Amino acid sequence: MAPKREIGNCPYSLLFAVLLLAPLGAAEQAQQATPRQRAELLAPDGVPYDNEGSFDVMQMKALSTNLVANGSFEQGRYWPYGWQATDGLTTFWIEGGTDGRRCLRIYTDVLEAQWKARSDEVRAAVLRAAERAGGDAQSLPDDPVPPPPERIPTQPPYYDTVAGLHGVHYRSDYVPCVPGAAYRFSIDARAEADGEPKVFVKGFFDQQMQTRDGVRTVRQEAYRAPISLDPCDGQWRRYARLFHPSQSQTTLAGRPVRTEWLQVQIYAYWRPGSYHFDNVRLEIVGREEPGPSEEPAAPEKTDREEAPGPALGEDEFPVFDP
Repeated sequence: MAPKREIGNCPYSLLFAVLLLAPLGAAEQAQQATPRQRAELLAPDGVPYDNEGSFDVMQMKALSTNLVANGSFEQGRYWPYGWQATDGLTTFWIEGGTDGRRCLRIYTDVLEAQWKARSDEVRAAVLRAAERAGGDAQSLPDDPVPPPPERIPTQPPYYDTVAGLHGVHYRSDYVPCVPGAAYRFSIDARAEADGEPKVFVKGFFDQQMQTRDGVRTVRQEAYRAPISLDPCDGQWRRYARLFHPSQSQTTLAGRPVRTEWLQVQIYAYWRPGSYHFDNVRLEIVGREEPGPSEEPAAPEKTDREEAPGPALGEDEFPVFDP
């Protein structure tokens, strides 16, 4: 009988058994795992992806920096810079999250009527403060937003709450849209409520309008890319999708409309409760040749107080806006 071959003092048979039991590398694990296991296995920073599609999208190389200012909600004085003011009733700038030390919390178990009054109060206060401060309301020595009122208790079935009626949008500043660019959007989220929050990346164009006070510019919606954050439970997860504003089918006066601006709108609604968000990113990951839709529509002037709205494509349905 031929002698058993060995490496050092280890027989080949034993070495083979050890290799079978040894942990695989990340790439090999991903190939052998189920789609769900693969998504959770390779999540960076300990945050699992919601599904394999988000994992695949996140592997694409970014061709730009993060275009959303303060996407981690770290900078700010009274509320996050680059985002609308928090109202202390439905929107909160709190400690926690996945990227840095702060994140956004949206709470939807608030009476619609109380939220509407508070929203109007905050908006007016910020506008007045911005005028006094030359544009930057947060540069003032004191918080320009008055303290929030005590929340009025709600009752089942909660259909009169903001969760059951309007929902809460939380908006970023506008971002210039690059013609022909393909974008990746990603966000981390978790929910203490049994609900399904969403994010809309909306596209806008500037339209000139003649009014009794002269010509003014109206920012009209022309495009939107929705992303449903599902599943969304008590665990932080990362969600991602691709979108192509240049493929918008929106027209005005029979001519294609070019998306000039993008805005992130985080949206929470039913069921009533708390939703948390962090690590908002908007990046260019590709470019495509501009088509006919990249030709801007001619500005339309009218004597009416409201400019005529654009005609949206079939997939570009309206969402609630105040």
